[in-house]
Amino acid sequence: RQRGAASIDSMCDLSTVLAELRSLHSEFGGFGNKLDSIDNRMGEMTKSIASLEKNIAEVKQNVAANATRLEEAENRIVTAEELLETSMANLAKALKRISYLEAKTDDLENRGRRKNLRLFGIRENAEGQRPLLGFIREMLSRWLETDRSFIIERAHRTLAPPKPNQHRAVLIRFPNFQDREFVFRSTKQRNIECDGNKKIFVQDLSAETIRQRAEFDNIRKAFAEKGLFRGCQYNPCKMRILHKGKIQLFSSPKEA
Repeated sequence: RQRGAASIDSMCDLSTVLAELRSLHSEFGGFGNKLDSIDNRMGEMTKSIASLEKNIAEVKQNVAANATRLEEAENRIVTAEELLETSMANLAKALKRISYLEAKTDDLENRGRRKNLRLFGIRENAEGQRPLLGFIREMLSRWLETDRSFIIERAHRTLAPPKPNQHRAVLIRFPNFQDREFVFRSTKQRNIECDGNKKIFVQDLSAETIRQRAEFDNIRKAFAEKGLFRGCQYNPCKMRILHKGKIQLFSSPKEA
């Protein structure tokens, strides 16, 4: 009986051991699957890291290339700025020179016109069959009521085409500046009318001087009404105003 009982206990222990072994085998089998899964994930991570390293290397190359391009661009910008600065300086000099030459040309043109007068109020064909020069020379003595004879180098109407009810100005050139001044100042003191038209003598000025003087028109009229306007000078164009017994010069209407 004792032997039988011992045999039964041994069998029970063996069954228990076998059960434990089966349990361990089952657990280790699942652990192996987990290890395989970990290995797979590690492989994927390794591939991802390799791809990331490759991308980083490409980014480094691109950064290096961009740095080179940026340096080249900076050098080009510096060169362009230097050229622009030089060009601006040259342009400023050129503009200053052009302004000087324009003023000089305008002054020379006005000096060339200083013996001229423009006459307004002569109707078309008023001279009839006579030359316009002879007609003007004859009428000047009558208009100015003087026995003084005038020498006129030439007289002609402006080149603008004639228009209905509008008389072209007559350009008169005197070889003697004193004759021109006498006529100009004398006509300022008279109200000359002929054939129902008022005759007006004005200076023959360059287009630029006329444009500059036109800017003073409104303020000139205001000063003229108060008896303060004293004419204009040119090169540069300035307006003369009598203020507190002294002549003041103004370069712009705003300043006046």
